[in-house]
Amino acid sequence: MGKNTSWIKRAKDGSGRIEEYMSDFAYAPHKHATYALAITTLGVQHFNYRGQLRHALPGEVVILHPDEVHDGQALPGRPFAYRGMTIEPYQVQDILQGASLPFLESGVTKLPEFVLLAKAFLADFEQPFDTLEYQDLLYSFATCLQRATNNSKYHKTTNYQAMKLVKEYLDDELHAQHIAFSAFNLDKLACIANYSKWQVTRDFRALYGTTPYHYVTLKRVHKARTLIEQGVTLTDVAMQCAFADQSHMNRQFKKCFGFTPKMCVKLSL
Repeated sequence: MGKNTSWIKRAKDGSGRIEEYMSDFAYAPHKHATYALAITTLGVQHFNYRGQLRHALPGEVVILHPDEVHDGQALPGRPFAYRGMTIEPYQVQDILQGASLPFLESGVTKLPEFVLLAKAFLADFEQPFDTLEYQDLLYSFATCLQRATNNSKYHKTTNYQAMKLVKEYLDDELHAQHIAFSAFNLDKLACIANYSKWQVTRDFRALYGTTPYHYVTLKRVHKARTLIEQGVTLTDVAMQCAFADQSHMNRQFKKCFGFTPKMCVKLSL
């Protein structure tokens, strides 16, 4: 790869950790249904987040809250690199047990506890995680974030057990083949939770960082990316992931990752 070529390298252990080099490239605004954890390793990472342009210098840590719109850009002639990963809100919620998800307002920190955590998660990029090690780091991430922020974007009164039932139902349905988007609706989820449908939306978002609809969409889009990187045709990917058509998949893919499925192939090593 030339020095002016952007690329993404994935850890081979299946952890989802990535290393990315960006040169004269920008992601379109997008959002994930997960936390994003990253540490800048070269240059300055620039991104818009919560209404402001943010900057992360080498050694500084980026922590983005689920469902927050952001982008990413390398200024002309100023490439940067980072290592990063996503952390599922349900993993954090299993630790917090019903507390609303904490968020880092600025998205960037150089607090020593977060720098040490990011390095533990990301520094030894080629070394697979030991299960107990990962669980310990995950616990530290959740509790450090809660201590450091002591806040939530959402209300604090939630029904954790009811939302856990809703999430388990969605996960079970997503494992079935070709479940169309129309198969999911708030009335069904409200029946499962024994809750009003708007309370389901409110509490699910508070506990898992996104709405049930976006949770389902993002699960499908991540499956689509995996299949695309395995060389499956875009038409087949759209069908296997139960999108209405390829155009529908393309729109949702760009909303999630900030680039198109075709660009996904070009960026991957």
